[in-house]
Amino acid sequence: MKKINLYVLLVSLTYFLILPPLAAQSIAGHIEASAQVKQLIVYLQSEGSVAPDQVQKTQVVSQKNTEFHSPLTVIAVGDKVQWSNDESKEIDHNIFSLSPLATFDLGLGEKASKLEQVFKNTGVINYYCSVHKNMEGKIIVLPNRYYLLLDRPSDFLIDNLPEGNWTLNAIVLHLRYKAEPIRLAIGKTPVKNLTLKIIKK
Repeated sequence: MKKINLYVLLVSLTYFLILPPLAAQSIAGHIEASAQVKQLIVYLQSEGSVAPDQVQKTQVVSQKNTEFHSPLTVIAVGDKVQWSNDESKEIDHNIFSLSPLATFDLGLGEKASKLEQVFKNTGVINYYCSVHKNMEGKIIVLPNRYYLLLDRPSDFLIDNLPEGNWTLNAIVLHLRYKAEPIRLAIGKTPVKNLTLKIIKK
């Protein structure tokens, strides 16, 4: 039988004993808004240092019948958007944006082609197809993956949150409205019965 190094064993045990446990809590509540408010994105932003998700994800936007499906894409910083030309006919598409946040032109993509772009800054980006003037899309880049896309104001639940201080906010697609941010602390128990108010600007 091999002898176990007592020093190594003690160091290993000490490491596991002092290592803080990983916490994963949740917040839940309701959106209070006018009937005019429809689609919105509820999200959390850390007031401290939360390790970002290092695994890059790809969101696919289909181009079919000279439309973007879906015209709204929500991603986290560092994620990639891929535009797939899924037209049944030989139709080219171009993807470009003049947004100060991310100015780009991916050129023409023929049928069955895929054009890609990585986004490294938070904010809202509008993009277009220069070939078809009716094609418009929007990308919302958030600081992390703690968000929820809602088709209308309703109840919400965001889970698997690390402990710490956060700000709950929302991006409202109706230009005349905005959210009243809520500062909150995530501890070892869920946070319930929050009311996020959407007000006129």
